[in-house]
Amino acid sequence: MKKTFKSLLSIFLAVFMVVSLMAVPSSAAAKLSKTSVTVTKGYQTTLTVSGASSVTWSTGDKSIATVSNGKVVGKAPGTTYVYAKTGSTTLKCKVTVVAAKITANTSEVDLDAAGDSQIVTLTVKGSHSGLTVGSTNKNVASASWVKPVEWDGNKIKVKITAKGKGTARIKVYLKKYPSTCYKYIDVNVGDSLYEEDDPDTSTTNSGIVPLSQSVSVNANATATLQVYSADIKNLNFSVNNSKIATVTAGTTSGNYKNFTVKGVSAGTTTVRFYDKNNTKKYVDVPITVANNLAYYELYPTRPTSLLASTDKILNFTTSSYTTYYMLVPANYDPAYANTAAAQKLNKFTYYEIYTTLPSRIASNDTYNEFTHSNYSYNYGKRYVLLPANYDKVKLNTAIAKYNNIYEYYTVYNERPSTSQSAWDDVKTWTVIDSSTGKSVTRYMLVPYNYDQDRADKIISDDMGSGSVYTYYSIYSTYPNINTQTDNVVAYTKNGSWRYMVVPKTGADILKRNEAIKNDTGVYEPYVMYETSPTADSAKGEYVLTSQYGSKWIYVLCTYDRSSTQHQLAWANISTAAPTGN
Repeated sequence: MKKTFKSLLSIFLAVFMVVSLMAVPSSAAAKLSKTSVTVTKGYQTTLTVSGASSVTWSTGDKSIATVSNGKVVGKAPGTTYVYAKTGSTTLKCKVTVVAAKITANTSEVDLDAAGDSQIVTLTVKGSHSGLTVGSTNKNVASASWVKPVEWDGNKIKVKITAKGKGTARIKVYLKKYPSTCYKYIDVNVGDSLYEEDDPDTSTTNSGIVPLSQSVSVNANATATLQVYSADIKNLNFSVNNSKIATVTAGTTSGNYKNFTVKGVSAGTTTVRFYDKNNTKKYVDVPITVANNLAYYELYPTRPTSLLASTDKILNFTTSSYTTYYMLVPANYDPAYANTAAAQKLNKFTYYEIYTTLPSRIASNDTYNEFTHSNYSYNYGKRYVLLPANYDKVKLNTAIAKYNNIYEYYTVYNERPSTSQSAWDDVKTWTVIDSSTGKSVTRYMLVPYNYDQDRADKIISDDMGSGSVYTYYSIYSTYPNINTQTDNVVAYTKNGSWRYMVVPKTGADILKRNEAIKNDTGVYEPYVMYETSPTADSAKGEYVLTSQYGSKWIYVLCTYDRSSTQHQLAWANISTAAPTGN
């Protein structure tokens, strides 16, 4: 019996475990194999998505990179994003395409004395155009192409020749892309730069290890250098030439410290990291600063020079209130500048125009896609990032400003800066911004002999639809009012009903009547106004006047002065205040 019970118990547990495993769904989320990748022009890399059964791939800019089944191919130098959509989830990977990738069969050359030389074989994948070689110190070492200069597929040879004792760096680079397509070769001639008389205090035993052998940075830009030290508290540093570059200490994590290298002007210098208690324990790191200002690049400091006298400098501020600067030509495309900044700062903004599909800020964000009509910019689609309950008027304004074309009968929150005809007019009115409670001005461009009813309908819809309305304004639809505090005055114009909201208490009758008169263009008999109507004596008309406080009150009468209506009008104008129900 015991054996049977145990068998049944075992079967029950096994079934329970299987059912449990079946009942618990997998919580593994879809994940992209890489979030950023660098691809050489003409070459490819492959991205994969784990935790997904089907994936739809797309790219932000096909002119820079294409993607098919995760295979990313570099088309032209630049930066874009590749998107992998699975279900309701969209993953993205930043793709940087460089013109070429340069490698060498060695990164360090040791030569005994002046006149000695060594040949280094370079492999250049991608573009070969404009390949250049130079030395940071021609008194120590020079470099030249091995003659006859010829390519063996992607390989080419360079000859490095010693000129004098010391150290130098040979830089092989594409002339058009010196900051992204380059290779350094360190050259030591004679005694090592770091060799000391006392081997116990040489830098090889200093306990100081920079995680980068060298630093390259543009003028007005920064780079990060991390340094390990066995005695991090006593780690110090100095820069040989602060007119070329400056270095500032940053955060420390364990035995590692971050340093920020800022390029000041073109040239080469070194930063020395040393032990405060023993200055013979040090390591020098070469710094190369290139004055490679470029359009649509971000700089942490405002550029002090321009590429052309008509260039402009734009500001971009991050969520942490850090400002970056971008150099652009006079006729720059704002959407291209916005996209370049957003991709580098990983920050997209609502109601800005972009050349690629922007990343969402919130999960329920949407976007507007349009083909721009401003022929100053490259043709193509443009995108505007929008919150879920976006402001249509704000979107209209953003697109109109970008296209430099304002459409008729469209509501804007800025006055149109251009018109389609010299006879155009701009209608203005105010509404209450429901998000701030403040009064804001609206604008609408209308043509000569415009459709009055159409314009009025658009204005009244903007002012009166929903629960937002203003007193003494005219609406073509019945406003949704607060019946506890407000009343609606109704009248007709050209056979159509018109509506006005007034407060229940303290309504200004003169202001109400004036607004209706201005809308219809008609002074009604025996109605009080604050402007004087013109009486037609041939029709027996005359105007009664009276003063109430600082206001004059006027009533148009059409009967003789002894009539009952005249007497009633005189009684009203003489005794009634211009406010009431």
